[in-house]
Amino acid sequence: MVNYKDLGLVNTREMFAKAIKGGYAIPAFNFNNMEQMQAIVAACVETKSPVILQVSSGARKYANQTILRYMAQGAVEYAKELGCNIPICLHLDHGDTYELSVSCIEMGFSSVMIDGSELPIEENIAITKKVVAAAHACGVSVEAEIGHVGGRGDDAVKEDVYTTVEEAKTFYEQTDVDMLAVSIGTTHGVYLKKPELKFDRITELNEAIPIPLVMHGGSGLTKEDYIEVSKRGISKINFATYMFLAGGQAIEDKVNDAAGKKAEFNSLLKAGFEGQKQIVKEHIGYFGTEKWNKK
Repeated sequence: MVNYKDLGLVNTREMFAKAIKGGYAIPAFNFNNMEQMQAIVAACVETKSPVILQVSSGARKYANQTILRYMAQGAVEYAKELGCNIPICLHLDHGDTYELSVSCIEMGFSSVMIDGSELPIEENIAITKKVVAAAHACGVSVEAEIGHVGGRGDDAVKEDVYTTVEEAKTFYEQTDVDMLAVSIGTTHGVYLKKPELKFDRITELNEAIPIPLVMHGGSGLTKEDYIEVSKRGISKINFATYMFLAGGQAIEDKVNDAAGKKAEFNSLLKAGFEGQKQIVKEHIGYFGTEKWNKK
C-alpha cells in the first residue's frame, strides 16, 4: 500500500477549514495526462492556490494507475520547482464501487468520491458508510453525492433530483462523510441553455450540515455565479469540460495556423498546455482562492 503522505499529498480537511472560514471555494480540476496536470499545477502556482487534482475511473485506466501515482508525486515536486509548495490533493471523481475506492486509497489517493446518487437513499448511505470506514482508517477524505447532477446534454434539472435539506441531514448523520456533492441546478458537460441555480438551497444546506458542499458541473457558469455559490457555502467547485475544450481549441488553432504544413506533436501539446493553463488561472480568480494566503 502507498500512503498519500509519502507522495507529498494532503487530504482535503485543512483546505476546506480555511476555505469555509475565508468564504471561497477550492478548485478541483480533472486531468487525464501529463500536459493537463502540468497546466493545472502551473496555473495554481502562479496564483498561489491550493488544488484538488481529480481523476475519473476512465482517466485512471487511460493514464495507468501506477504511472498516475508518480504523476501525482511529480505534481508536488513540480510545484516546488516552480517556486510555491501549494497543497495538492489527489481525488477520485465519481467512483462507483467500494472496490475502486479502496484500490485508489491503496495507490496513494488522498481523497475519494463514492457516487451512489443513482441508488435508493438507503443503499447510497450503506455504500458510503463502507467507503468512509476504509478511507478514514487511512486518513483519506471521502466525498459522496445526494440528489443527482445531470449528465452531458441535459438541458434542465428536474425538481425531484435537487438535494433536499432533510436528505442531506440524514445522509450526513448516518455516514460521517467529509464533503457532500449537492444538486442545485448544474449539470455535467456543455450547457444547452442557461442553468437556473438554486442559491437559496445552497444557503439552507450549508446551515443544516457542518461539512463542505461540492458543486459538480462547474464549467460554463458566469463569474457572478461562481462568486455567489462560494459566498453561500460551496467549498469545492469541479471544473473539467471547458478546460478540455480550451485545450482542444488551442490545438485546433495551432493546426490551422500551420496553413497546410505538418504540425509537430510536441508543438500541439504545448499549445494545449497553454490553452488549459489560461482558463484554469481565469477561473481560480472567480472562485476566490487568491484569499488562501491572506491572513
